[in-house]
Amino acid sequence: MEPASLALIAHDLKNALGNLESELEALIDEPDPVLAHSAYMHCTELRRQFVQFLTVYSSADGLSTHCEDESPDELITSLARTAKIKAMSLPSAPKVRTIEAGPVPNFWYLDRRLVQMAVESAIHNASRFARKEVMLSVHENDGYLVLRVEDDGPGLGATDSSGHSTGLGTLLCEAVARAHQCAGRVGKVHIDNRPEGGVRFELCLP
Repeated sequence: MEPASLALIAHDLKNALGNLESELEALIDEPDPVLAHSAYMHCTELRRQFVQFLTVYSSADGLSTHCEDESPDELITSLARTAKIKAMSLPSAPKVRTIEAGPVPNFWYLDRRLVQMAVESAIHNASRFARKEVMLSVHENDGYLVLRVEDDGPGLGATDSSGHSTGLGTLLCEAVARAHQCAGRVGKVHIDNRPEGGVRFELCLP
């Protein structure tokens, strides 16, 4: 990771810790369930970002994968279920649903822990910008397993008003993609605008 990027991410994480500290200090003087829930959500988000940071930081020489045969259909269903449970605690969170995008292989050789981390990061990012829903799908295309996350937001280039973006998510997904290699081919990430509006993220694994 470049020193400039490292410094920027560290600065963002420091600011996030400062915000959390302020919320917890306010709870000492005046306990409030709503503020406590907000502090809890910010704490879990900060923990997620630190895990991303440690994973990306350790990937300077390439992530090590421990691939096994996994069911892509079960994987995307599990990711959708987890996202829906998280959204239940946030009234304004967009709906998360699975859709069909093409033929799904019965099994694929991948590192489930890393892939889950990457797709969960993409879901989190899509949820920040989505207006009403986030759509998850998986299919095989040209010898790649394509895990797709789509939103109905404003599209690429939109300003993130949450203040929680560090850029770690994209770096993490790219590192996870590069870590998956097969028969001379390397995993890749595609991010572009959807014709119908919003952003389409794809993690493609050989």
